[in-house]
Amino acid sequence: MKRVWCVAAAALVCAMNPDTGSGQSTLVVDSVSSPGLRANVVGDSPVRKVLVYLPASYRRESTRRYPVLYLLHGATSTPEEWLNGVYQGMNLQVAVDSLATAGAIPEFIVVMPDANNALGADWYTNSPATGHWQDFVVRDLVAHVDQHYRTDASRRRRALVGHSMGGFGALAIGFEHPDVFGLIYAISPCCIGFVGRLAPSAPVWPALSGVTNWKSAVDQLGLVLGMAAAFDGDRSDPRLFRELPFESRNGATVANPAVQSRWLARMPPDLASAMARRGEHEPTIHIEAGSQEAGILEGIALLRNRLDSLRVRYSDTVFVGGHIDRVRERFTTGMLPDIGRWFGLTGGASPR
Repeated sequence: MKRVWCVAAAALVCAMNPDTGSGQSTLVVDSVSSPGLRANVVGDSPVRKVLVYLPASYRRESTRRYPVLYLLHGATSTPEEWLNGVYQGMNLQVAVDSLATAGAIPEFIVVMPDANNALGADWYTNSPATGHWQDFVVRDLVAHVDQHYRTDASRRRRALVGHSMGGFGALAIGFEHPDVFGLIYAISPCCIGFVGRLAPSAPVWPALSGVTNWKSAVDQLGLVLGMAAAFDGDRSDPRLFRELPFESRNGATVANPAVQSRWLARMPPDLASAMARRGEHEPTIHIEAGSQEAGILEGIALLRNRLDSLRVRYSDTVFVGGHIDRVRERFTTGMLPDIGRWFGLTGGASPR
């Protein structure tokens, strides 16, 4: 488990912010080996790169411990995209530095794992075909960070944030492991329920029904093929999945209720129900999406209805815009200040 300090200029992200004197924050290029990823059949390395932001005081105050924000990226993305300007010029290190210097947020550590896989979408889910991506986050990553960095290792000092597929992952992991993360913050969480691009009438189902080998289909169908491999994975099938919830037969779309149930059991609404049945202490939950994200808003509506029926508290926001056109603004004026307020509250109350 190798760590490269930014001062060594050993990686691209280091070159972005070469001044790492005692008054500056630091980016560490780290790596985590995940046993649960070794058995994947798509050729992904079980050693995953992790970018770690350490605040300005970290190297000066050698006994101080810090809360941690874990940040999950979306499909076909990498953690470098939080830093390289792809989102309206956003550099997360600069943004966090600026807010902390202004006193708008307390100092905290930010952990950005690389969860991109051969399909471009692993859904942060344990799968016999693509590997145990949820275990990578919940067990391996958190344990590594707590062991190698001065963290405040309690659920009330850990926040899990994700965008798009990462938003799905934040919700799914947060509901399955509320003992690990005290706050989950889902930004434009994709693909919650059989709505939008997953609706029964969606063209993806006939397309997936015709797949015979994942390698020939990944470019066009990676997002949902990855979901099939994650939710109903099969190591021996060249498609990577057993069956589909909706299949094309003789020109008609036929529903398979048993497969639908297996998929739904891995999605946030059912995972929230399972959390409630276990009687676990629910995390603080915030969900947001853009007004132009019709399919995503449909999925969020399903989740809201479920949370309401369970009497699980949450807050949510709809902002004007689409899926990625206001990421920088939402991070700097919404998510980061909200996380900072939550970290600053002794009671772990809602950030809003």
